[in-house]
Amino acid sequence: MIVYTGTNIDIPVVHKKDPIGMSGAIVKKMMADYLGRGHILYTDNWYTSPALCQFLHDDKTGSCGTVRANRKFMPKFNGNKTRVENPSSSDTPDSEEEARPHHERSRKRRKTELFIQNITMLNAYNLWLVKKNIDPSKKPKLREFVYNVAYQLLEDFGEPTTNIKGRRPNPMPDRIIDAYSRHYPVHTEMANGKKKPRDCYVCKHTTRRQKKRTRVVIICNECNIGLCIVGCFRDYHTLKNF
Repeated sequence: MIVYTGTNIDIPVVHKKDPIGMSGAIVKKMMADYLGRGHILYTDNWYTSPALCQFLHDDKTGSCGTVRANRKFMPKFNGNKTRVENPSSSDTPDSEEEARPHHERSRKRRKTELFIQNITMLNAYNLWLVKKNIDPSKKPKLREFVYNVAYQLLEDFGEPTTNIKGRRPNPMPDRIIDAYSRHYPVHTEMANGKKKPRDCYVCKHTTRRQKKRTRVVIICNECNIGLCIVGCFRDYHTLKNF
C-alpha cells in the first residue's frame, strides 16, 4: 500500500508519450516485487489498458479486468463479438510451467491447494480462539479443530458411503431417522395447575454455540426431553452433532 500525498515522490512522473500512462505507472510501482512469478493481476477499468496488459505479459504476469471501450489502442467492438490478435499466442509454451508434463503440473497444483487449505484452517483456528476467548492452557489442538470442521462439513453436505456390499447400515440415530414419523412436540405434564418446566437439552449440551440453561415447557413425545420449539427441536432431530 502506498498513501498518495499529492506529490511525485512515490509514483514516478510518466512521459506524455508513454502509452502506459499514470495508471499503468502505479501498477508498475505496486507490482515491482511480484512480476515474473506467474501471478494474475485483476484491475478495474481505470487501470486496464492494452499497453499495461502487454507490459505485464512481457514480465510473465497475467492480466484480467474491466475495460473502457474508448481507451487508447483498445480493439473496436462489433456487436457482441470481437477478435483480438494475440501476438503471444502460439503452439509453444509461454513458460517453464507449461512445458512440464501434465502429471507434474497436477502434482504441483495439488500441493498448492493443500498449502492454501492448511493456511485457511490455521487462520480460522486462530480467529476461533480469539472469538471464543479460550484459555490458552485449555485450548484444543489444531488437529482437533480441523477434524471437527471436516466432520461438520461432511455432516451438513456429505452423503454416507460404504464399501460393504448389500444393505447399507444407517449410522444415524433413531431421533434423526424417524424424526418426521414418530417425533413431535407436546407440552410437559401439569404440576400445581402449571406446566412443569424443563431444561432444553440442546441449549445445555450443544457443541456449536455457547451452552446455556433454557427452561421450556415443550418436550419431544418420543425422546421425552425438553427442547426449544424454535431451532432446538429441529436441530436435535436433524443433526447428529447439534
